[in-house]
Amino acid sequence: MLYRLLLLLLLLPTTAHLSAAQTKAAATPSKASTETQTLEKASQLILDRKYESAFKLLNRFDPKHRRPAIVLKQTELALNYNLRSREYEGFGFRDLEPLERLDSLRARYPRAAIPYPFPVERILLSLKKQYPTNYKISRALGDYYYQVLQCECAEAEKSPNTLMSLIVRNYSLAHAHGYGDVSSYYALGYVRMSQGRFAESVPHFKRAVQLRPSYALAYFNLAYSYNELKQLENAKEAALTAATLFTDDPQMKGDATYLAEDIERRLATTTPANSKTSSKKKM
Repeated sequence: MLYRLLLLLLLLPTTAHLSAAQTKAAATPSKASTETQTLEKASQLILDRKYESAFKLLNRFDPKHRRPAIVLKQTELALNYNLRSREYEGFGFRDLEPLERLDSLRARYPRAAIPYPFPVERILLSLKKQYPTNYKISRALGDYYYQVLQCECAEAEKSPNTLMSLIVRNYSLAHAHGYGDVSSYYALGYVRMSQGRFAESVPHFKRAVQLRPSYALAYFNLAYSYNELKQLENAKEAALTAATLFTDDPQMKGDATYLAEDIERRLATTTPANSKTSSKKKM
């Protein structure tokens, strides 16, 4: 009896050690699951237009901004759903009521508080150094620089040409690894068009309208690029499509219609000359 008691006492520390190891192992997948659950909850809050609640949830989970997936979701919030920002280094958010509109609130509260520091570029570049093959970060950097180019509200030391180079570099890297969508292809087409590189803009605009056939603005800019390349038939077709799709914007509809009519006039003046040349060749 004494022997069995001693044996149990000798085994007790080993059993306790195994229990602790098993507990630690069980906790590891739980942590990963917590990140997934946090992202799912944040996504639902965004759908519900509870933008401040979503940002606070993500900030609590990753206060030092070290988790790429969490940071990417915060970047999405910061770029698209902020109430106010300070040079994209600090942000204010708001949980919207059912009838509230974010654009109206931005105009109504131009001096809203900015309680959440989140220097987008610095955080993304820091993560990029740690995770050089995470091309979702490249995509987010492209989104950031394109947003800055559009709003001129940050990165005052970077010229438009510098910003466009950064957009092209980051989007091209993201696209090469399968991280592109309609907005990134349109943005890259827009930048190439702005640089006067019309032939390079065309495939990006075409990809954008392939992904979203109702994308009127992409068709309009595709028409403009074709027009600059003297591909008039393609330009006319894209302009007419844009005019058809601009159902809620009379100004843009008029611009697209005018472009299509102007191209039609130029085509009409060049066709007879081409026809005569063809006739002479036949004779």
